[in-house]
Amino acid sequence: MSLQKNMRFAIGVDVGGSHVCSAVVSLATGEIAGCVSETPLDSGADAAAILDILSSNILQSLEPVEDGTVEGVGLAFPGPFDYPNGISKVNGVGKYERIYGLDLKTSLSSRLRSHGMDSFRFLNDASAFALGECAGGAGRGADRVVAITLGTGVGSGFVCGNRLVESGDEVPENGWVYHLPFEDGIADEAFSTRWICRRYREISGMEIAGAKEVAARCAAGDRNAADLFSEYGRRLAGFIAPLLAGFRADMLVLGGNISRAWPFFGPELEKGLEERGCRAAVRTSLLRDRAAMIGAASLFI
Repeated sequence: MSLQKNMRFAIGVDVGGSHVCSAVVSLATGEIAGCVSETPLDSGADAAAILDILSSNILQSLEPVEDGTVEGVGLAFPGPFDYPNGISKVNGVGKYERIYGLDLKTSLSSRLRSHGMDSFRFLNDASAFALGECAGGAGRGADRVVAITLGTGVGSGFVCGNRLVESGDEVPENGWVYHLPFEDGIADEAFSTRWICRRYREISGMEIAGAKEVAARCAAGDRNAADLFSEYGRRLAGFIAPLLAGFRADMLVLGGNISRAWPFFGPELEKGLEERGCRAAVRTSLLRDRAAMIGAASLFI
């Protein structure tokens, strides 16, 4: 498929712990144009191997595009990361440690410049999710959106007028909520998969693998699983309501693996928000795994 030269496109890249996905994205519609290119990626590999995989994956996405129609490449990358300068700061977490301090912007440019790729922008993967859902997903058309990803950790993004808000009195620093205090700890512990596994063990005496298993047990009539998700929804409402109020959000978008259990914790979350006077609409992700790619590409809008 050859894309028209008079349309604006960018390539969005989602760099995960085990694979990288990329696609050409229409900057006018927020839709993926063509196919998603997915490549396995060993996050423990050396810098040369990682750069080879990233470059080849981007080139696969570029194949259907005519010269001059793609404005740049946006990459969603896990932190810690120097996003403005494209330098990885990941260290001590068992992944991407061998590219610590590497200038990815310059390294990728040197490999892809001959293919017309010389503009690279980076952002946090949760921020990319937020932008993606606003550009072409559940948050499209909303003015002020708070997006939260719930999974192995808690990611976040605050979007106003399709632009990230990362500073100011309305948002926490960088727009990140994972470190904010909640109960006896922080949000990352209170609403992640770790909490779900620990809490289910406390109330049932049984070990479970994650939210998906608890959701299956809930659907099968497990009272402990139902109680857990009700508690999760109530607690999440207590944490999120002040964030929504402070940002004057008109929509909350939830993503991540735990959000797939929405039917089980959603009613308590919505009830808790309403009780706190919050009128923001609540939606779950429409784009799922494609949101970060679309959000990364939207940096070129």
